[in-house]
Amino acid sequence: MRDIIKTREYFDEFILEETKRIEKFQARIKNGTLKSDRVIPVNYKIIQIKIGIIIAKYSRGDSIEDIKLEFEALIDMICEKGYVSIYEDNLCLASIAYLLDISMEKIMRLRNKFMESDTYDYLIDFVLVGLESDMDSEKISFLRQYKKILKFIDDGKKETFLKYLRGWYQSHFHSSWYDTHKNEKYKLYYGYWCFEAGAVAKRIGISDEDLQNEQYYPYDMIHFR
Repeated sequence: MRDIIKTREYFDEFILEETKRIEKFQARIKNGTLKSDRVIPVNYKIIQIKIGIIIAKYSRGDSIEDIKLEFEALIDMICEKGYVSIYEDNLCLASIAYLLDISMEKIMRLRNKFMESDTYDYLIDFVLVGLESDMDSEKISFLRQYKKILKFIDDGKKETFLKYLRGWYQSHFHSSWYDTHKNEKYKLYYGYWCFEAGAVAKRIGISDEDLQNEQYYPYDMIHFR
């Protein structure tokens, strides 16, 4: 277990329920009972569910190798059938792709897909390609929310990084996943992980041995390979 909020049994049930939801959606697409104008939105919903499952598997403590295989398949689906409209999701996916050491070929496919979004910016590009980024560092879509992590890219100071990481959860009070661990009626929680902090920390190369038990910090994924 990597998560400290829920039990293994909770994540087992969450993953099973979400997998069944995907199967139902896929069956409707396959047997043609879904209206043609609903196929694209439903594929997008499947992608959203798959993201939650992958994060839940990380929270549960699953093998990073197994998670990587599942994530690689998800990238293919995103590039072929998805559309990129939510900045936060794109940043999360970009960060996981880098942390999982996904091949440069797939990274570039994902990059090209994300570039279709009006909110594609320097932060996502830095996560994906690091110092190879040729984007203007002033092109930031949500400066207020990500100001501290951008400052860390600039100054490389650990104290700057910790301010972002430790304030990350509260700064995302508007996000759909915020406080989902409190929902007793439905299983909506898949774990709270600040993947972009992990990706930027790895890009910058900070010493993080003392951050292994830091809440929200995906230490195991950062140190995969």
